[in-house]
Amino acid sequence: MRKLMILTVLTALLASAVLAGGCAGQRAAQQATAPGGPEIRIGIVPLPHYAHMWVAKKKGFLDEELNKAGYRLKWQPFGLGPMVSEAFAAGHLDMGVMGDFPAFIGRAAGTDYRIVAVASAAPKALAMVVRKDSPVAGVPGLRGKKVATTKAAYGQKLLHLLLEKNGMTTNDIQFINMTMDDLATALARGDVDAGVMWDPLLTRLEEAGEIRVIADGTGVYEAYAVLMAGGDLVAKQPAAVDAALRAFRRGDEYLRQHPDECAKLLLEDIRMPQPLLTKIIGKFAYNDKITDRFVADMQDTEAFMRKIGLLKTPVDVQAFVRRN
Repeated sequence: MRKLMILTVLTALLASAVLAGGCAGQRAAQQATAPGGPEIRIGIVPLPHYAHMWVAKKKGFLDEELNKAGYRLKWQPFGLGPMVSEAFAAGHLDMGVMGDFPAFIGRAAGTDYRIVAVASAAPKALAMVVRKDSPVAGVPGLRGKKVATTKAAYGQKLLHLLLEKNGMTTNDIQFINMTMDDLATALARGDVDAGVMWDPLLTRLEEAGEIRVIADGTGVYEAYAVLMAGGDLVAKQPAAVDAALRAFRRGDEYLRQHPDECAKLLLEDIRMPQPLLTKIIGKFAYNDKITDRFVADMQDTEAFMRKIGLLKTPVDVQAFVRRN
């Protein structure tokens, strides 16, 4: 009987040891696969311009690629694009998205970051519009009229380019600086005759039958949004940048292969009716490759911004853009 009790105790101890060893092994395995390494802070805005990036986050591609490269993600959504620029200037971000105009303004002001990818391009997502019942048929019909857009945003460049294409300058119109929300109200009330606006407002008002597009960026201006990375990150931890780019490319590919699934996936953050979101996303190209044409376009943008006084300090575009 005593031998049986000893055997029972020894068996129990052995089982406990095996179980403890198994648990320890499991904990070690979990620790080995747990995200670690330096934190990469990425600033994002809930707009269709960055739909593929949201897909990359929601499908786990971004965490996966950064973890494999030895980094961990801190995803930081911002309500407005300018807040991303401010966070970069304050040193609170490692990577982030914005339009090309804010990117140049920040660089000229001394923010240490570089363009590492084209976030999106969408010439049809930026347009000159009038009220649905307006007698204005085209840009030449705006001579002497009140035309509004947001100063220091990419709509201002499209306005200048469309006027130039039609043999006009801003001296031929009454230019009014206005936010997008104010522009929508001003057009509806007839306070302005036309305006340059962008998505999602553009498609929303067009679908509602409130406006008519008389010209967009097709063949004139690509309407770029860009992905920025801090100077230190680019110089000292380029693997983190490359890992994020791989994840965003996967997001783009998944978005193209599963558009309906992705539209539903994005509704939680990019809040608008699904048919509207699907239509807007269809306007965007998310090819991140930095081409010679893109660099040339950035040089044109830099020169244009200096010409109209938005940049007081020249920006060396070749040094500003990191070739991927």
